[in-house]
Amino acid sequence: MKHPQIFTSLVSLLLISRIAQAQLVTPTVVKVNLSGAVFKNYQIQYERVLTPRSTITVTAGASIDAPLPFKQALMDQYGENDDAVRAINRTLFNKYTGTLEYRFYFSGQAPRGWYIAPFARYINMDISQDYTYTPSDGILHHAHMNAKFNAFGAGILLGHQWLIGNRVTLDLWLLGPFYGTNVTADFVGEDPLWKNLKPADITKLHSDIENTTLPGYTTTATIAVPLIEAKLVGPYYGVRAFGVGLGYRF
Repeated sequence: MKHPQIFTSLVSLLLISRIAQAQLVTPTVVKVNLSGAVFKNYQIQYERVLTPRSTITVTAGASIDAPLPFKQALMDQYGENDDAVRAINRTLFNKYTGTLEYRFYFSGQAPRGWYIAPFARYINMDISQDYTYTPSDGILHHAHMNAKFNAFGAGILLGHQWLIGNRVTLDLWLLGPFYGTNVTADFVGEDPLWKNLKPADITKLHSDIENTTLPGYTTTATIAVPLIEAKLVGPYYGVRAFGVGLGYRF
């Protein structure tokens, strides 16, 4: 009779050990994006374990009074144009994003290891810009312009998440290209010195705006002084890359 009792005790200890291990794998992780904060892009992410191989995450992000994300590329293209440089430096935006993703963990130990994650993203953006130019009167003109747009996109993300101890996680968002709906950003503003403009100045201003090039986008201008309108139309696309998230499991 002693042997069955020993066997029963061992089975009981094994079950208790399994339950204790399962309790250590907490199903919820809340993370902040450390790398995004460098660019004034603040994000918080909620991740929930569904199965040993899958999780679902929801990310909310905000950028307030941030500079253009492709500022340096524009500087490289228009760096010799003083008016363009002033416009680029005086462009700020407020951006709000929401991202939903489903993660598949190859390790079978979610939320740890390499993962691939199809995702959908929504963006709402307000843009403020001081468009400056110097017409034939030799005076620097300032036209304050505003635009806003909404867009949806979808993509796929490759990443890796480490567990540090029982509670801390380190999440690397390695590469995640996405593509989405068309964006129409309608910049509208007024030139307070419009009465000084000559017909040739208006023609040149119209040409300068429409000659602004961004990959995949078209720009059209409407000049009806004092109103200046520049419409930017193109796809919502980008890359989620080299993000680092620090998380806490509970």
